[in-house]
Amino acid sequence: MSILEIAAILIIIVTILVWRITWLAGRLHRATRRTEHTWSALDTALVGRARHAAELVKMPGIDPATALLVLDAAAVALEPDLCQVDRERAESDLSHVLDMIDPMLPISPNGLGPERGRASLCRRLHNDAVATALFLRRRSTVRILRLAGRTAEPRPFEMEDGSICALTVIMREAEN
Repeated sequence: MSILEIAAILIIIVTILVWRITWLAGRLHRATRRTEHTWSALDTALVGRARHAAELVKMPGIDPATALLVLDAAAVALEPDLCQVDRERAESDLSHVLDMIDPMLPISPNGLGPERGRASLCRRLHNDAVATALFLRRRSTVRILRLAGRTAEPRPFEMEDGSICALTVIMREAEN
């Protein structure tokens, strides 16, 4: 083999490695952006759910203790300066309150069922995006070459969303 052939083979190998690393970096970047977009959608859905829950107070026939309980849980969930752990707890508490008062409501609240379903779906999509990003970040090539840069590691949003109850409400509203 001549030096020219060896140089050509080395150039091809280096080109393939650079292409592969660039492809992996792009895939990681897209996964990270997806987690940011799904977090934005989840946050919007959770705020919408809390606002619809807070509007339950205006329903005719709701007793004051139930109204106070719902309003308090919704106010905590709408608190702007909560860290993620506190936000997860607040959203879970709101889900528990909504599950608890659902049978006691005189009429089915308009808009709350779809908001609960939307929040549940957005949470699942966000957690799926986080799992993909974490899978890519844990690859040895990504860690060795530090392709993730200085971006914070995404975290899944864990909460009890009462999704069975929310899906039941959505199906019940679809039947009517």
